[in-house]
Amino acid sequence: MRITVKSGSLSALRQSVPAYAAFEGNEQTASLLPHAWATSGLGKTVRDSGFRGGQGEQLFLPNGQGWAVIIGLGKEKDLSIERLRRFAAHAARRVRASGRKTLILPVLVHASLPSLEETAQALVEGALLSLYRFDYLKSERAPETKKAIEEIILVVQRPGDAAYARKGAEAGKVIAESVSLARDLINGPSNLVTPTALADEARSIAKQFKLACSVTPFAQLKRLGFGGIVGVAQGSAHPAQFIVLEYRPAKARATVALCGKGITFDTGGINLKSAEKMIGMKYDMSGAAAVLGTLKAVAALKLPVNVIGIIAATDNMPSGTAQKPGDVLTTLSGKTVEVLNTDAEGRLVLSDCLHYAKRFKPDAVIDIATLTGACILALGTFAVGLTANDDKLAKRVEEAGTRVHERVWRLPLWEEYGDLMKSEIADLRNISTTGEAGTITAAKFLQVFAGESTWAHLDIAGTAWADKERPYVPRGAVGIGVRLLVDLLRRWS
Repeated sequence: MRITVKSGSLSALRQSVPAYAAFEGNEQTASLLPHAWATSGLGKTVRDSGFRGGQGEQLFLPNGQGWAVIIGLGKEKDLSIERLRRFAAHAARRVRASGRKTLILPVLVHASLPSLEETAQALVEGALLSLYRFDYLKSERAPETKKAIEEIILVVQRPGDAAYARKGAEAGKVIAESVSLARDLINGPSNLVTPTALADEARSIAKQFKLACSVTPFAQLKRLGFGGIVGVAQGSAHPAQFIVLEYRPAKARATVALCGKGITFDTGGINLKSAEKMIGMKYDMSGAAAVLGTLKAVAALKLPVNVIGIIAATDNMPSGTAQKPGDVLTTLSGKTVEVLNTDAEGRLVLSDCLHYAKRFKPDAVIDIATLTGACILALGTFAVGLTANDDKLAKRVEEAGTRVHERVWRLPLWEEYGDLMKSEIADLRNISTTGEAGTITAAKFLQVFAGESTWAHLDIAGTAWADKERPYVPRGAVGIGVRLLVDLLRRWS
């Protein structure tokens, strides 16, 4: 995909489809934005069509010798950077459906919007993420899926603004490509996206950006005392992989460790899930995919922060060698865990990741995981569950989530919840016996292994997979977490 930046008028660029943004007017009529870019004839045509400019409303119509697409932004008072992402997404999909190859997007200037750089980034993210497809496994593609936009042109009003827009566009492309990598890994079936495949992807990123990468296979994990990972992995024919990917720029200002849950398929183990609940469990490595996507983006953007990606990759299978309810594991930290439910496996593998992260002496540790069904019940599919032992880190995560529209909601970590995770025969048990506050008690379990680290936990169980298409989110893998973590790391200092 070519992305270029030009200055001038949208309508002056021929052989392309310009996208005009429109506010919903006070009299339920659309007003094109900005007015300087709209010919009087086009504006009249839009108004005469009955187009109102409601958010996401679309109009595709002749514009001189070519075509133009008009996208509604809704009321001017509600304008936000997120609405611009959606504007670009609607425009990109509409132009692709028409079979045209080039889309022109205006880099809008408005008091409600941030800098030109951030606006351009949002436009590119929205457009590219909306065009994502996962169809490489199909032997024959439908004719409409062969349509593709080859170039996106961003247009600024003043020549001096082009450099800012270009910088934002470049960042937007990097981030969108990194989200797409995460989506590909999550959408990929578990017979192809195995623990070994995740390790290979980490090696590929390391080779591309000259990062340090180490992969510890199952046999060594057993000898080294990674009891949490080994307990989950011992029932599988696919050997577990413990992946560490290190990005260390020359002038790093801080070190942040990212821990990702990489359960490439979750049957529940001996506590077998029902057939209905097992469908889609290839997505249980969404945390690992987010970590890989984030490492790729921070390396490409050359951020001045050390970022350590730590991934425990395995599947959770029932077999004659699988762990059983009632087994006791000794984790890497030395703490023992009574496994009361083998389907609460994500916290077991993350326990080893969180303890391992301490050796890097990070300024912060963030884990991301499709951890609990309770999070889906509590927050649905639009909010990431956040728990943290540090208010400053929690605020940073919340602000990053708001900026990129991967919103989080913080839950408490009160001491009483931790009491529910104490075992009578071991240090901890992996589930509470009450069945209450499942997201919080899981986080309290993880907090034990985070120890004194400045730590935050992101439960993306409800947000990592979309059953319904949204403007720049297709059905299937969302790739959530990549944009949030990249934004957090870009603003770390």
